[in-house]
Amino acid sequence: MKLKLAEIAEICGGQLLSGGGSALVTGFVTDSRKACPGAMFVPIRGENVDGHRFIANAFAAGASASFADHPVEAPGPLVLVEDCRAALQKVGEAWRERFSLPIVGVTGSVGKTSAREMIAQGLTAGHQVYRTDGNANSQVGVPITMCGIGPQHTAAVIEMGVSMPGEMARIAQVVKPTCGVVTTIGTSHLEFMGTRENILAEKAHMADYLPAGAPLFVCGDNDLLPSLRSEAYRVVAFGLGDHCQWRAVDLAEAGDSLTFTCLAPDGRSQTVVLPVLGEHNVRNALAALAVGDHLGQSLADTARALRAYEPPAMRQQIREARGLTIIDDSYNASPDSMQAALDLLATKPASGRRVAVLAGMRELGSYEREGHWKTGAYAKEKGVELLAVGQLGELMAQGYGEGAVRAQDNREAAAWLLERLRPGDLVLVKGSRGMRTEEIVQALLG
Repeated sequence: MKLKLAEIAEICGGQLLSGGGSALVTGFVTDSRKACPGAMFVPIRGENVDGHRFIANAFAAGASASFADHPVEAPGPLVLVEDCRAALQKVGEAWRERFSLPIVGVTGSVGKTSAREMIAQGLTAGHQVYRTDGNANSQVGVPITMCGIGPQHTAAVIEMGVSMPGEMARIAQVVKPTCGVVTTIGTSHLEFMGTRENILAEKAHMADYLPAGAPLFVCGDNDLLPSLRSEAYRVVAFGLGDHCQWRAVDLAEAGDSLTFTCLAPDGRSQTVVLPVLGEHNVRNALAALAVGDHLGQSLADTARALRAYEPPAMRQQIREARGLTIIDDSYNASPDSMQAALDLLATKPASGRRVAVLAGMRELGSYEREGHWKTGAYAKEKGVELLAVGQLGELMAQGYGEGAVRAQDNREAAAWLLERLRPGDLVLVKGSRGMRTEEIVQALLG
């Protein structure tokens, strides 16, 4: 992105203060420590911290300009607006509208990032792909992401995440995807959404700006997604079930790779080899194949590109240390993603023990006790050992029953593992972001 500050002020209806209208802005930051020449600081008001306190810090770090929602003393040019978040969204929307490239929106209760990466990897067969970086999928992260699209890109894959009602409509207005993918409707964010049906309704707003007749690819194996209906866009199901238009059959695992046959709606078929395990990755690959087909790629070319897929950091990454195999899935957790991870732990080849190291899941609201208890019971059902971490882990231990091991915190969990694990053992580490279970992974890696 390259916009003069005066252009930004005009786009968002802001007032330019302290001159500097000719200053060139090449991107936005919300962390003053990441400011640099060309960056414009966006001070966000949070529950505990007001970003306006750090405007001077941002300029000291090299920022070229800053938004503000009230006059403040600053050593550089400001754009005064009513709401900094809304102003950022207007700029992101305006920049997006300068481009006519296909944009794939990706959302879902779980698996958004892995699906995004799988789809983006598949599209590299025929496109210069731009994609969301990291977890920048929020009302703030998405417009910043959109401002990174450039003339060199021929397709974009944008992750769109929500946790509160009303967010998706605002994000969709910025992204205006040309097709969409919904991975699943689960129990994440029930604390704020109330019911899974409310989550479905919220996620469906991703399609508000789809072109007429454009496809919304949904996981047909989910119990709620196939119920979506619209006269404005096409709902196309992918999955393992017979009712799915894009299906995977003949799944076979060999070592750390997985092979399946993709059946397209028109009868075409394609053998696909993935360098990862798990049925959820098969569904992600089906979404990638369907999107690639929609954008004019051959199934063979997309399948060839998928062979080079690498999972995102801390999302079912396979790590090796001390003769142990570690499934590092420590980035985040929900009851649905916990079950998928436990499925992988139970089926991945191992010569030793299979141990699930599970910490708590947040934002479950009234489903908190039941969700944790059922996760522990599922671990028992899959025949793996359980090391439950923290207070919420205690609920999982209760669901698991006899044989569950408890640790008060990550440090105690790591010490227990280092003392008892032996070469050949397979370990899954998973918990919500706030539980910082990557600390356990780092201890195992030494």
